[in-house]
Amino acid sequence: MIINQLQQIFTDASLSSIESSNEIEKTQIYTNFLKSFPNLSEIFDVGLNRDKQEFERTIKHIFRSIKIFLKILGNTFSYEGFSDQTLSKILMKLENIRQYNSLLFPLILIYHDIGKFIRKRDHPHQSFILISTRNLLSPFNLIENDKILIQKVIQYHILFATIFTGESTYYGSYSLVRDLKLAQLLSDHKYLNLFVDLLEIFTYIDILGYSYSRIFDHYPVYYDKINQNLKDIFKLLPNKDRVIQRAFLYSQEWIDWRIAGALRIFQFVGTKPYLTENFYFNIIIASLDSVPYEKFNLTRMGWKQLKESILEQSCKIQIKYGLAFLMILAFGSFHRDSFNEDVKISHKLILFWMLLCRETEKRSIKDENGLWNVYILGIHNWFTLSRNSFLKIDEKLISSVIQEAESFFDRQLKEYTLNLDLSVINSQ
Repeated sequence: MIINQLQQIFTDASLSSIESSNEIEKTQIYTNFLKSFPNLSEIFDVGLNRDKQEFERTIKHIFRSIKIFLKILGNTFSYEGFSDQTLSKILMKLENIRQYNSLLFPLILIYHDIGKFIRKRDHPHQSFILISTRNLLSPFNLIENDKILIQKVIQYHILFATIFTGESTYYGSYSLVRDLKLAQLLSDHKYLNLFVDLLEIFTYIDILGYSYSRIFDHYPVYYDKINQNLKDIFKLLPNKDRVIQRAFLYSQEWIDWRIAGALRIFQFVGTKPYLTENFYFNIIIASLDSVPYEKFNLTRMGWKQLKESILEQSCKIQIKYGLAFLMILAFGSFHRDSFNEDVKISHKLILFWMLLCRETEKRSIKDENGLWNVYILGIHNWFTLSRNSFLKIDEKLISSVIQEAESFFDRQLKEYTLNLDLSVINSQ
């Protein structure tokens, strides 16, 4: 029924018309959407009054995502980066989920980003809070486990994508297995498979829900691997210690990739003959020669030894919405395209990781195995910064921001938070 409702709402809307809408809250699509899902009206009003620009951006994203979902179901979606084979693979996985329950995926798309109207930096968790405290899923006649499944996919909906981009690691599973409701749900292999598959397919559509996104046919190859690794990790439940050990092992194997995420390896690897994994990894390794080791009391060592020592701590660090900052560390500016074979990057990227690892390890006194959630704060929009602002991000700033960062430990979750305040970049 929901899919029929959505088809009626979006039947005359194109992706381009959604994107180009001025004041989307005044469109007929918006009005019809709220008629079908009235429990969102109050939340949408909060978002509109709080930050109209962010509200409109989020609504357009939600609507685009729903439209793409409907087009994939109708086998009418085409995308220049995807072959027919890739689109067929996505459709097949969607159909498998629909055979179990056709409500799961549309409800996830409808409600996944409403937390942005409360607080953007941890919006998946804010979305979960809104859904659970306001009983937003109560009109849909779901069994309890399916409600939990939808809520938890939404609560952790960025995990899959951020493992791929390098902002997170498999050790992010630490949070999930300490979530008692989710851990219990994932102990049932049926729900484990549904949870991971939903995360994967959602990630494709979530990315495509932004008009500026560019993704390619290599994504399914890597997504399949992430999917399998997550299932391998969670199938060890209810033994949480084994889950965390397995997650740490996979994270160690992923260090090269996660640091190369700042070079957008995830987006462009394999799109040109020379853009191999080793090509990206070697760019990182070459930058080691320029690191001012003595200045920061760091020991000079080779890449393999570095990964096995100080960078091992990076497995426990989850960077929250920090990809733009990491890109600037590498290039001194945004570099959203692929590059030539002779490219070089700044040593500031690897210096940042070394100093961050050292600082978080030093502060890990409450629980040395605890997860570190690192937030990049103080910059509202990286894309509006000037070249002069980028130049302020030097070695001294990197070191001082890390050393002076506020941190705290959540005794219940056994997780740390570290807030890197970069607001000084905004000052004249």
